[in-house]
Amino acid sequence: MAKSDWPSALELPGAVYAVAARQLALERGDDHGTPNSMPRIRLRSASGRWLVLHASRLRAAGNEGPIAIIFEEARPAEIAPLIVDAYGLTRREGEITQLVLRGLSTAEVSGELYITPNTVRDHFKSIFDKVGVRSRRELAGRIFAQHYQPRMARGQKSDADGRYA
Repeated sequence: MAKSDWPSALELPGAVYAVAARQLALERGDDHGTPNSMPRIRLRSASGRWLVLHASRLRAAGNEGPIAIIFEEARPAEIAPLIVDAYGLTRREGEITQLVLRGLSTAEVSGELYITPNTVRDHFKSIFDKVGVRSRRELAGRIFAQHYQPRMARGQKSDADGRYA
């Protein structure tokens, strides 16, 4: 995290306290999450990077230790639902957006989702209105500029499929 991401020199970000509190709630049985689930939270730092924080109890020879908070950069699959929510896209619109970003044509999206090409075009209109673009090209450019270009600018390398770890 960048220095600008911290509230002050002596205070931890609120997300750290939140994920630690969820760990304690799971241990007490107050939080009915999935069994053995690791508390986690996704957040965008002040410098614009998406992060995932995890909480886990450290244990040594049967003794309970402190709670560890792990910071890591969020992967695209962890960010995609946030992008869908940020633009107010429906589940179906999110699916169509992902297919378009993979380069599928209207006919290919139609075949992939078992809906008519006209329905795909109707979804495109709604997606474009919500994201504030007028074409597939602008949609791809907007998503790229907001979520991939910053990673490239930092020199982060992608894998052979173009995904960032």
